Amino acid sequence: MPVPVLPRMPQLVPTMLSVLKAIEPEIIYSGYDGTLPDNSSRLMSTLNRLGGQQVISAVKWAKSLPGFRNLHLDDQMTLLQCSWLFLMSFGLGWRSYEQCNGSMLCFAPDLVINKERMKLPFMNDQCEQMLKICNEFVRLQVSYDEYLCMKVLLLLSTVPKDGLKSQGVFDEIRMSYIKELGKAIVKREENASQNWQRFYQLTKLLDSMQEMVEGLLQICFYTFVNKTLSVEFPEMLAEIITNQIPKFKDGSIKPLLFHQKGLP
Repeated sequence: MPVPVLPRMPQLVPTMLSVLKAIEPEIIYSGYDGTLPDNSSRLMSTLNRLGGQQVISAVKWAKSLPGFRNLHLDDQMTLLQCSWLFLMSFGLGWRSYEQCNGSMLCFAPDLVINKERMKLPFMNDQCEQMLKICNEFVRLQVSYDEYLCMKVLLLLSTVPKDGLKSQGVFDEIRMSYIKELGKAIVKREENASQNWQRFYQLTKLLDSMQEMVEGLLQICFYTFVNKTLSVEFPEMLAEIITNQIPKFKDGSIKPLLFHQKGLP
């Protein structure tokens, strides 16, 4: 008796967006004791410890990104060292937009910076920069799919002026995520002209992150170098900043912009 031939089931390949959703890091708690009086040193030290935990989480996330492990190991390290504050501030912007429509800074479920806390010494300037990012999320009503793609592009947004060791692979990976952002936009918009306008707006936001994060880095470097402020930095974050300061000062890294500076 002949054996019946079963039709082959189509192989299901997960979409890039479904992978990005699956590898998105879990929310991290700060452990901040809100029963004690607030002061700048304690608050900033807690934020740095939280940042250190988020950096570790971001490294695991990056290693899970399709294509990222194809880069030379030195390139992987360089991209993470250059982009850690982009990733932290962009994630903060999303949480603050999603949870309180950008009116406060939601660093963690147990650490929300309200207007009162923003008035503390050394807090106002950096909070102002971060609120700008939140306001852009609100203004553009960024979707979750768009956010996920844009976050990857921020990981790939700052490179050495001399280039990367696996530059060709990097260029391919970056282009694939630019296309993913395009797909995320198509999911929400009605027609082609709106798609292009949306792509323009979101890539302008990505470019504007360079200036906003530069301001945050200046504050971060200042509090790191100025020991009189008594702000604690976890070991991993201290290593990254120590490595980053000379590169930042000598201009050996460059942003990858979608638009020329000075254009509207």
